[in-house]
Amino acid sequence: MVKGEGAAQSCVVGGADSTDRCWQAASFGCKGPGGKRIGAVSGINTGAERASQPRRIPETVLAAFSIGAFLVMLITVFTTGPVAMWALISVGLFHSIMFPTIFTLGIKGLGPVTEEASGLLIMAIARGALVYFQGKLADAYGLQTSFLLTAACELYILFYALWGSRTAGANLDRMWAAE
Repeated sequence: MVKGEGAAQSCVVGGADSTDRCWQAASFGCKGPGGKRIGAVSGINTGAERASQPRRIPETVLAAFSIGAFLVMLITVFTTGPVAMWALISVGLFHSIMFPTIFTLGIKGLGPVTEEASGLLIMAIARGALVYFQGKLADAYGLQTSFLLTAACELYILFYALWGSRTAGANLDRMWAAE
């Protein structure tokens, strides 16, 4: 049993009654939620710096950060002790740029319907939708093994970054202007 597994399990399985409780669970009992937040802030700054460079496009940054998140999830699953703890804490670094980057790629090139599409995208957010399933996996196979679900999600984000966000060669801006 990993230190703090009880707190993480109650957050994952029972649904957290506060955000801070989830942050503490994610950091396996570290004093306060600071560890993951530091990783998130570092990731936001790193991601913004990399995405602003002309040769670094958002898709590349998203792909790199999803690979990093996938790797730390695997480290979380297949190691124990402080290594697993720090791997799980460091996922905040990799997740920090994902929402704004995915959102930007999702509304790219939509022309006059960008406003409506962004509203629909915001309404479609189901924050923590997989928490229930991860809780079931944790009950059946153990908490650490349940993070393989998160690793699979990281691979889907990698797919989206490399292929799913493409507009299939269509110039949507030109198409909207023709109407």
